Amino acid sequence: MDVLNVYLSDNIIDESVDMLLRMATHKSLPLGYQVIVVSEKEEELLVIYGSHEVNTDRFLDKNYHIVGFGKGKKETEKLLKYIIDDMLVNTGDISKDRFLTIKN
Repeated sequence: MDVLNVYLSDNIIDESVDMLLRMATHKSLPLGYQVIVVSEKEEELLVIYGSHEVNTDRFLDKNYHIVGFGKGKKETEKLLKYIIDDMLVNTGDISKDRFLTIKN
């Protein structure tokens, strides 16, 4: 699983990114948590997956680029908007190619 910039929603900002990544890789992400990944589809930039999807072999087999974790649908959607705004401000572009080149 590739890791780029990892953003956290306000309600989990104090949690460890490493711990969240371990839970996602071990199919043990708690209920209510969601992951934002770079989409495989040409026409999409980012996609949100719930813990019920993350905790499957299918998710791990895809080797998604994780860019964010949220808890709850509204907080994760808010985080998704923040990620796009942050990318636009910092890079001047919101293309997938540009986003995938930015690392911490």
